[in-house]
Amino acid sequence: MPPVAREIRVAIDLRPLSLAEVTGVGVVVSGIVEELEGRGVRFVGITHRPIPTGRLPRPIPVVEEPGAEGRIRWEAAALPRALRRLEPSPDLFHATWNHGVPRGLPFPSALTVHDAIPWLLPEAVPWPRPAPLHRWLYRRALRASTSAAAVVLAVSEASRRDLERILPATAGKIEVIPNALPRWYRPLPPEAAPEPRARWNEGRPYWLYVGGFDPRKGIATLLQAMALSFPDPSRAPDLILTGGMNATGLALRAEAERLGVRARFPGYVDARDLPGLFAGATLFLYPSRYEGFGLPLLMAMASGVPAIACDAGSPPEVLGDAGILVPAGNAAALAQALARAAAKPEELAPLAERGRARVARFCPDAAAERTLRAYDRALARRTGSS
Repeated sequence: MPPVAREIRVAIDLRPLSLAEVTGVGVVVSGIVEELEGRGVRFVGITHRPIPTGRLPRPIPVVEEPGAEGRIRWEAAALPRALRRLEPSPDLFHATWNHGVPRGLPFPSALTVHDAIPWLLPEAVPWPRPAPLHRWLYRRALRASTSAAAVVLAVSEASRRDLERILPATAGKIEVIPNALPRWYRPLPPEAAPEPRARWNEGRPYWLYVGGFDPRKGIATLLQAMALSFPDPSRAPDLILTGGMNATGLALRAEAERLGVRARFPGYVDARDLPGLFAGATLFLYPSRYEGFGLPLLMAMASGVPAIACDAGSPPEVLGDAGILVPAGNAAALAQALARAAAKPEELAPLAERGRARVARFCPDAAAERTLRAYDRALARRTGSS
């Protein structure tokens, strides 16, 4: 990474690291701190509740600012109060979670927008009640935050296109910074597969999904496709479907049982267990109706596990020619791809090799350099958040 003329002090929203289960947003935030702290940047974290031990990759000061329940309400009062109290005042604020850029700050802000899925697919979002009010609040928060930010960081070209379509005023301030494969993700060699298979599936290979359970993730479509592809369940590959178990996950587990699909639902899998989990898989499945990026696709490619994903949003640009794409939400098309993968596994080997080569494009150094350039651009637009 090229040297910088001086260190800049950046306040960064760390709330995604305080959640009970760290999602892809938290992985991205952790990576930003790991790559930039002490390399031209000094961070001070802002959060609404304590961050569990081990979540921060580098020691940085963290300010806890209690406030109203609910993300948007906390962003409206507690967040600007915490930012204005910081001493010394930061050069820049980095809002990391799609919105949360206060107006009227005495320093500029950068905003990371991971996706605009709640705007594009509101019916697939588990909104708090009343849903119409929370949908309106989200749209207002996204519009206001992109307007107040000096620079907007999109994690994919798909997210950039979405933002420019729904909020045309963002067109001149978006920087695309693809997510990186985390440094902590160390793929295991093929000969290590027996151990995770013994742990996760009684010694048998399996097809894998890593993510969450909300309607957008397409797991219901995957179960339908499995039932179509393998009318005889005894001849079907085993599925392992991971993610924190919520009401949707429990309903999907019941649906799998009803359809006769052999699927295990182990719940949330800690990051340190992911390399082993991928090592035991022979195919990665990502049937989401829409994604802003899709970090598990990078993990699959790094592990040499071929992937089948849907074609909506970012997976086409992440996978390139290293995976199989099917129309989103189309159970019949997915079933055809699954049946072929089971019948002709030798056709998947070239995808695995291309994936190992392609994942090198998503390296932490490149993401860090682009983030620094975005910070520089924001600092050059000091009037952007006024």
